[in-house]
Amino acid sequence: MSVHFTILGASGFIGSNLVDYLNNQGYECDAPVKSDDTIFSKSLGHVIYAIGLTADFRTRPLDTVEAHVCILRRLIQEGRFESLTYLSSTRVYSDSKSTSETASLVVNPYKFDDLYNISKLMGESLCLHGGRSNVKVIRLSNIVGLRRDSDLFIDQLLEEGYATGCINLHTALNSKKDYLYIDDAVSLIKAISLSSKAGIFNVASGEGVENAQIVHFLESEMGFHTSVCIEAPVWDFVQIDTTKVLDEFGFNPRKFSDYFPSYLNLVRQIKDSK
Repeated sequence: MSVHFTILGASGFIGSNLVDYLNNQGYECDAPVKSDDTIFSKSLGHVIYAIGLTADFRTRPLDTVEAHVCILRRLIQEGRFESLTYLSSTRVYSDSKSTSETASLVVNPYKFDDLYNISKLMGESLCLHGGRSNVKVIRLSNIVGLRRDSDLFIDQLLEEGYATGCINLHTALNSKKDYLYIDDAVSLIKAISLSSKAGIFNVASGEGVENAQIVHFLESEMGFHTSVCIEAPVWDFVQIDTTKVLDEFGFNPRKFSDYFPSYLNLVRQIKDSK
């Protein structure tokens, strides 16, 4: 029998890249639209749940909970699937000392920004304890790739650079984040989805990339000028633990310095063609 995937949230950045990747790999892949209620009645095969809000969760808190929890709850209760893979985020490790998949996490309902983390964690808990088998949770890092919306720090820098030729950093040059290239992300998401393994998986590079390294490439490859705000704060960064995906899937993502210049070249080609 052919392997059948259903990508929920296929119009978004991760979802659309998953659809393209799976189609190119020769898999049967459905991408139902948001209003398609048949997802609760027909056979879906291997579901990858990529429905979610990112940068706009602050202005759409009710929609955020609907996307991360409510639709998922109905799918777990009524859906017909072989496996379900829920895409969460490594943002849930904010304020936590450990980034192991089994670590206890810190959230505060009084902090507005924690609405995102709390809703993602509720979705994760439903996946793990909702009574369905072959359900997995993936905590995604900051994914680098072409997208319509500038909801990643790097995208925002590129947008500012193209608009003004200059970039003004509001965080220190030695600030770090974990970045993973989209091609590596979708490949591992597929592997986890089709595996017999369940539970939570960190999908990240496992290495922190400093702002200084990003700036180096933006200056050398794009010709942007850079400044840093006086007394700019340092991002706190706890390295994402990728031991599990390394041990269980042999995950070996490409280095930031290997893919980022090529990515910038692709961005430049697209911008110059408009």
